[in-house]
Amino acid sequence: MPQSPSSEVRRKLETLRNRFRDKTIREIEGLVASIFNASRHPGATEDLIAAYQLLHRLAGSAGTLGFTQLGEQARKLEIAIKPLADRVAAGADSEPVQLELKHLLAAGYESDIVGLGKFLGTVEPVSTQWHQPRPADADNTSVLLILEPDPALAEQILRGLALYGYRLRILSNGQAWSDSMDDVDLVIVRDVLLQDEGGHWLPRLHDHPVICFSEAHDFTTRYRLANLGVDACIDEPQDIPALADRIEQLLAEGLTTLTGRVMIVDDDSELLEHYRLVLTSGGLLVRAVGDPSRLLSELSEFRPDILLMDVQMGPYDGPVLARMLRFQAEWLSLPIIFFSSEEDRDLQLDVLARGGDDFVTKPVSDEFLLRTARIRCYRARQLGKLVSLDSLTGLLKHALAKTELNREYARSARTGHDSAVAMLDLDHFKQVNDSYGHGTGDMVIKALSNLLRHRLRKTDIIGRYGGEEFVIVLPECSLEKTVEVLEALSQDFARLVFNAGNEEFSVTFSAGVALLTAYESGEQAIEAADRALYQRKRAGRNGVTVASGD
Repeated sequence: MPQSPSSEVRRKLETLRNRFRDKTIREIEGLVASIFNASRHPGATEDLIAAYQLLHRLAGSAGTLGFTQLGEQARKLEIAIKPLADRVAAGADSEPVQLELKHLLAAGYESDIVGLGKFLGTVEPVSTQWHQPRPADADNTSVLLILEPDPALAEQILRGLALYGYRLRILSNGQAWSDSMDDVDLVIVRDVLLQDEGGHWLPRLHDHPVICFSEAHDFTTRYRLANLGVDACIDEPQDIPALADRIEQLLAEGLTTLTGRVMIVDDDSELLEHYRLVLTSGGLLVRAVGDPSRLLSELSEFRPDILLMDVQMGPYDGPVLARMLRFQAEWLSLPIIFFSSEEDRDLQLDVLARGGDDFVTKPVSDEFLLRTARIRCYRARQLGKLVSLDSLTGLLKHALAKTELNREYARSARTGHDSAVAMLDLDHFKQVNDSYGHGTGDMVIKALSNLLRHRLRKTDIIGRYGGEEFVIVLPECSLEKTVEVLEALSQDFARLVFNAGNEEFSVTFSAGVALLTAYESGEQAIEAADRALYQRKRAGRNGVTVASGD
C-alpha cells in the first residue's frame, strides 16, 4: 500500500534526524577534544573559535530538527565560551585566555561539555500537523458552492458563472452542507442562511473564501458577517460580471498565499534539507544552496520571490552576501530573511541594517517556517504585480506581454512547433463609456479579462495591450484550434449581461489571429494579427479573422 503524503514526509524527517544524530556524535567528540587541547597547549587556543562556531550552529539547528534540549544546552555552552572565542579572534595573548578557560572548565564547564552528547537521546516526536498538501486538480477548474434559498436566482447565478468555466454546486440551505468539502474552492452564501450561528456547518466557512449576498449595510450586520469569516459582501447577485470579478480576486489571493519560489542558503546540510523538505511539502518551489559562492548564478537561474539565509556560514557572512546582492539593481527589492540563533536584539537590528528585511531566531518550528515563507512570498508577489501587471485587469502590461511574445517566438522557431498570437478588441466600447460611464466600462474590461484567464490554459500568455485591446499568445496551438477557442469565447462573452443602473446590456469583441512562425519576427506576427483584427471590424465585428497568408 503506498504511503500517504504526510507519512512520506514524516519518514524523510526521521531520516534527517538520524543523519544529524550520527554527525553530531562525531562533532561533539571533536568539540571536547578541541576544548581540552586549547586548555593544555597555549598554541591551540585557536580551537576555541571552531568550538564556539559548532556550539552556535547546534544552538540553532538542534531544536529545529527535534533535539530541543540539546539546542538549549548548546546555547548555554555557547554563551559561556563566546567571550574567550572573541578574544582569540581579536588576537589576544593565549596565556590569559588559556588560564580563564581552565577556570571555566573547573567550574563545571568540563562536565557540561562531556555530557552534551546525552541530549541526543532526547528527541521530540516527528509531527506533520503543519503539512497540508494541496489536492491535485488536473484541469485547474475552481469549484464554487452556492447556498441560495431562491431556486430561480440560484439557477441564474449558475448559468452566468458557468460561462467563466467554473464548476458549481447548488445547495438550498445550510443543513444540506456536504460532508466532503476538500474540492470546494469558494463558498457563496445568502446572509439569511447565516442567522443561525449555532449551525453545525458554519465553522467550515473559515476553511474557504466566502462571498455573502447581503443588502444590509449597517455596521452591526457587516461586523457580524466579518466575524463569521465572510470575505466579501455583494448586493446584487444578478450582476454576474461583478460577482465573477470578486470571485477571481478572492481565488487569486488564496492561491498566491499558498505558492511561491523560495531560495535557501545554509551550509548545514541536514538543516538545509529539512527546510527544503518542509517548504516543498507545503506547496512552495524551493532551491536549496549549500555553497554560498554559487549564490549569484543560482539566483539568476531560479529567480526566487524571497531568499532565506543563515547569518554565518563558515567563511561567509550572510549580511555581507546581502550587501553584495544589493550591488545589482535587479536584487534591490528581493526580500532577504536571515536565520540565526542570535538573540541579542541590537545585533539582529545591525544584521537588518546591512541588507536584510527580516530576522527569524532559531530554532524555528516547521509551521512557523512555512507560514513565514508563504506570507513573505505573498507580499513579494503583490509588490511584483505593481511592476508587471496591469492594475485594472491583473494581466501582463503591454511591454511585458511583448517580451513574453518574443520569447515564445524564439522558442517556437527553435523547436519547430506551431504557436499563435491573437489581438482582441471590444466592439463599440466608446459607446459603453459614453452611455454608462467609465466605471461600467472598466467592469466590462475586467469581465473579459477574467473570462480569458479562466478559459485559456495556464501556459497561455494574456496581456492588456492598451485601453480595451488585448493580446494573447497560445504556445503549441494550431491556427484551427486557436480560432475554435476564440470563437467559443466570443459567443460566451456576448451572452454576459452587464448592469448599469436600471439598464442591462451586452458587449462583443473582435479578434485577429496569426501564426507566430509564419513571420520573420514576433513584431511582424503581432502586426499581422492586428491587421486581421481590423479586417474583422470592417466585416461586421463580433468574430475571429485569420491573417491573410497564414
